[in-house]
This record gives sequence, structure tokens and C-alpha cells, in this order.
Amino acid sequence: MNGPARPIRRFAAQQRLLWATLVCLTLGACASTPPPRTIDADTPDRVPVVETTANPLAISDPFEGFNRRVYRFNALADRYVLMPAVQVYRTITPGFARTGVQNFFSNLGEINTFANSVLQAKPESSAVTLSRFVINSTVGLGGLFDPAGAIGLEQRDEDLGQTLGYYGVGAGPYLVLPFFGPSSLRDSIGLAGDQGLFYAIDPLQLDEHPWARLPYWTLYVINTRDTVNFRYYQTGSPFEYTLVRLVYMNYRALQVEQ
Repeated sequence: MNGPARPIRRFAAQQRLLWATLVCLTLGACASTPPPRTIDADTPDRVPVVETTANPLAISDPFEGFNRRVYRFNALADRYVLMPAVQVYRTITPGFARTGVQNFFSNLGEINTFANSVLQAKPESSAVTLSRFVINSTVGLGGLFDPAGAIGLEQRDEDLGQTLGYYGVGAGPYLVLPFFGPSSLRDSIGLAGDQGLFYAIDPLQLDEHPWARLPYWTLYVINTRDTVNFRYYQTGSPFEYTLVRLVYMNYRALQVEQ
């Protein structure tokens, strides 16, 4: 899954993480405001400092008014367009077929992960990702199956936003992008770069078959939303926007340091 596929898959992982950390972050933010560094006194010096915070107010959000409006727009689009389409998709498509579609888009995403693993000078991640792509593209019948995962080659997750962070570029202010959701200035630039890489490579040669673009991207968007468990305004908290912002920025800070 590349171009828009890679950033949205990242968003899907972020939203799954949200449910696992929401309660802990809420309690932590209400109870105290620790310094914005997750380093224990016994941590060796070689371990990098991770710039995270349990204080929602410590996150830069100068565009909060705009971001909140986009958040509401995304919620409405999700409720009245995306989720109804997902329900139809689930009704008419067997489970094994949905799994194959998910594997297919995920396999395309290996291209972007490989490129960013190389840029970050991560030989192990580069080798695993390249191996996954070759195995799944051949033995896995174009990525419909995941034999690489079956033999222990776990999927990695690297994108240009992480690469920029790896070289010291700060996250910058928080942003909420239409349809894509939580982001930051750095990650938005990375998103544009990831998309540019996809269109430059164009592994499916869609430019030669413009008629295939609409069904391809429609299926991609529906599949992506189908894999995300997050539902807007179902956290039960009146501060959902703030909590999602907190989780996203902390999660990305941790990803950059991996």
C-alpha cells in the first residue's frame, strides 16, 4: 500500500493504538504533568530520548480551530459515506476475499517501507521488507497471500515522516488532514513525499489504464476503512479531539525513535 495507501495504513495503526492507550493517557494527564521525556533514570546513555508528553497542553496546536472543523468534517464523512460503503462491502464480499484485498494493498506498501528503511540506514528492516515483497509478490500471487509472514518475516512500518524525524526534523504543529486524519507539519510533508514516490514508480501502471483508477482507489479506500476499528465520538469523552491529538503525537515520537 503506497501513496495514500501507506499514510492511511499508518493512520489505521494509530487508531487501533488509541483504544489501547486512551484510558492510561487520560488518567496520566489528569493526575500529573511529567516532563516531556520518556527516559528512566536507569536507562543507558545510548538509548535516545523520546520526546513525548502526558500533558495535552504541551502539544503545539496553533491551528486548533481549523483542525477541529476538519475533525468534525472527517467524522461526518465517515458516518454518512465511508461506513455505509464499508457495510455494503462486508455484506457482498466473503471474508477470504477481503483478506486478500488487504494483503494486496499491504504488499504494495512494502515499496515505500523499503525506500524509507534504506534512507534511514536500517539494513535489517530493508532486507526483511525486500524479502517480504519478493516472496509475497511471487509465491503470494501478487500479494493476495502473505507467505512471508507465515515464515516469520514480520511487516515493518517506515514512512517519510519517520525518515525526516530520524534526521532530526521536529514534528512541528499538529494538523488534522481531510480524510487522512491526525498528522503534523512534518508528517504532512512526508505524506506528500510518499505519494510522490508512489506516482513516480506507479507499480500498477495506472497511468496507462486511466479507466482502472476509480475502481482501484474506491476499493482501496473501502478496504482501508474496513480495517480500522476506530469510530468517531465513541470514546465517551467530551475531550476526544484532545485525546486523539495526544495519542497521535506521542505515538509518532515513539515510532521515530524505533
